[in-house]
Amino acid sequence: MNATAIHLRPYQREAIEAVTAAWADGTRRPAIVLATGLGKTVIFSQLASEFIERTGQRVLILVHRDELASQAMDKIRGIAPHLSVGKVKAQDNDVHASVVVASVQTASRSSRLHQVRQSELLTGPVGLVITDECHHGVSPSYVKIYDAFPDAVQLGVTATLARGDGIGLGSVWDDVVYEKSIAWGIKKKFLSPVRGVAVRAPELDLSAVKRSGGDYQAGDLGRALATCGALDVIPKAYAEHASDRSGVVFSPTVETAEYTAEVLRESGITSAVISGSTPRDERTRIFEDHRTGRVQVLSNCMVLSEGWDGPHTSCIVIARPTQSNPLYVQMVGRGTRTYPGKTDCLVLDIVGAGATNKLRTLVDLEPGMFPDTQPCEVCNRIPCVCPCSGCGGPRPCAACSERPELELVQGKTEEVDLFAGSTQSWLMTKGGVMFVPAGDAGEIVLWASSTPGLWDVVHAPKTGKWLRLHEALPLGTASAWGETEADDLAGFNVRKTASWRKKRPSEAQLDFATRLRIDLPKDVRSGELGNLISVALASKRIDRYLPRV
Repeated sequence: MNATAIHLRPYQREAIEAVTAAWADGTRRPAIVLATGLGKTVIFSQLASEFIERTGQRVLILVHRDELASQAMDKIRGIAPHLSVGKVKAQDNDVHASVVVASVQTASRSSRLHQVRQSELLTGPVGLVITDECHHGVSPSYVKIYDAFPDAVQLGVTATLARGDGIGLGSVWDDVVYEKSIAWGIKKKFLSPVRGVAVRAPELDLSAVKRSGGDYQAGDLGRALATCGALDVIPKAYAEHASDRSGVVFSPTVETAEYTAEVLRESGITSAVISGSTPRDERTRIFEDHRTGRVQVLSNCMVLSEGWDGPHTSCIVIARPTQSNPLYVQMVGRGTRTYPGKTDCLVLDIVGAGATNKLRTLVDLEPGMFPDTQPCEVCNRIPCVCPCSGCGGPRPCAACSERPELELVQGKTEEVDLFAGSTQSWLMTKGGVMFVPAGDAGEIVLWASSTPGLWDVVHAPKTGKWLRLHEALPLGTASAWGETEADDLAGFNVRKTASWRKKRPSEAQLDFATRLRIDLPKDVRSGELGNLISVALASKRIDRYLPRV
């Protein structure tokens, strides 16, 4: 594994500096809040590495579900491969590692917690406790673990530092020292724009649904959805608005998830069910089928709202009406990651009669993000996407406003590079392979790993054998390593902000493009033409190795 330090985005470095400054000022338990898709794991993995190097002490990372422990370990190893990473979960008990990733359900048991504490006698103290999804941190199981390490500093990371049940978090977390919202991520093009369609289910009445912990009680909500036929509107809405999109449906119960998958399949839309009881191997297979398009829609009973990365997903179906803003943000966040060819995230919101004014909808993602609180009467979308009356449309619409954020949330994007928030110019071959040019050194390629759903970072030189630089990484981690390797290999500045990209192309560049039979856009700039040339050349070199279907 290459030992080169991974390149952080500027805001990720800012977050690390904010946390270390807070510790230096005496804040023992700071928290950072970043929207889903902005790389929380990258931040706390790099922070853990720097903490160990600086102090010589060990790090304990807490995750709130057993199945998330292995996922967190894979990401940490991908970002900081030099670290010794162990797991405390069920039968696993690697308590002596430099970084211990622990399931809270396991680590909070007295016998297991004692073993972790005893490991400090042999391998040194735990000096830092990091809590992923730290809005769970007020639960007694978390507090029990925190109390066992009174001398350790802490860090909480989450996409939303709030709970649906309204319980305050100030008793655990001292201060939010760094925060970036979903609107900020969209504006900076680190996240996909979001737009919504309200799907009417006329017979759905939520007024009689029982409430528990500040939200609708899942079982009672599931019965209300099933008995009124609200789930039967999903296939038609999906076919009308998202027929070419990879999607995820959020349902309140296993029964409603299974029913939704069934009616989708009956309408010709391939669908599979993920629940808490789905075996690990079957879950992995289903995720890979979803990524490759063999399954178009995943129907789940709230198990994908946290800790699951599916950046190819571009449609979220909210078939679980909620009064919890944190839950709503988590569900929508599953679709906001960027991905090649993805222009926006479409949210299909199942709404009916009897909804109170506390029902969360797309307008609750962030104050001011959406100017209209009701769907447009013509296009039925939030915000309105009708063409305006000035250009032949049915009515004045939000798109004509002078407010710049409206353009972002409607999914209107200019031509941007793949992984738009990246520092390098990511491109795609004609066969669909993601790569970044590395000058005379060839290309850095993201190649589908033998492990389903993960990616290898490969150096494809202009001549000679390909070299795997990093293996079996999540897409976000793989792209970050790809940028890092391209920077190291290229003989000139390949970043998309390089000044040469804005200049007019040279005669030699124009002649070369002509020989490659590239159609030249009007007023083309050197960077744009360079990308077209790179795609033409890389397609010839790389696509021949793609598996034949």
